[in-house]
Amino acid sequence: MKTTPIILLVLSISFLPLAISGLPPLIRLPTNPNLIDAILDTDGNPVVAGAKYYAIPALIGVEGGISVANPDTGNPSACPTDVVINVTLAGQEPPAVSRLLTFYPLKLEAEASRAAADTADIIIEQYPLNVAFDSRDPSDPCAKENVWKLNDEAAIVTGGVIGKEDDLDNWFRIQNDINGRGYLFNWWPSLCLGCRIGYFRIGTVGDGHQLGINYRDEALYPFEFVKAE
Repeated sequence: MKTTPIILLVLSISFLPLAISGLPPLIRLPTNPNLIDAILDTDGNPVVAGAKYYAIPALIGVEGGISVANPDTGNPSACPTDVVINVTLAGQEPPAVSRLLTFYPLKLEAEASRAAADTADIIIEQYPLNVAFDSRDPSDPCAKENVWKLNDEAAIVTGGVIGKEDDLDNWFRIQNDINGRGYLFNWWPSLCLGCRIGYFRIGTVGDGHQLGINYRDEALYPFEFVKAE
């Protein structure tokens, strides 16, 4: 048939290496705690769900990390909602500080079949998760505004919901920075684990402090994760 060469061509293209095609990698669910897909903290241990971490700059000579700031609304009493990178040069006073983060990965029925129960909470590269600032004071009126989400301008703000699968704005992923040390946050327009759908990397936008989707892959900001003691 005349269509056979076309079919063969389509099949051959579909099996091109992902690095060549520019598509994100397929998700491989964990089967043991030593899987290379696990996100690691600065001590070399897997990052786990529910624990508290600082996301610090993966840059030598820079201190600080991810924090939250009050948007320029003219209302200083409003809850801070802008997710920002807060940094200073090492040794500069006062040093920039970051806020503690906690990760909540997507829960799937299939995960119940994992061979080892102690691997279920390991954060895996490119696996959907919610990100939330730690609420140190539950009585704080802003404590409910701690979960990350994308706003209409594709900037990251608080006010998201943990576990709400029908709202993709609440879900992020973490990937290894192949161009350097540390990890990058990104966002996919899907929660599908095996789908080869393009994703958007998170960098600095606007004034250079706000975090959000950087469509041109400029000003990307890699982080390392330090587990809180």
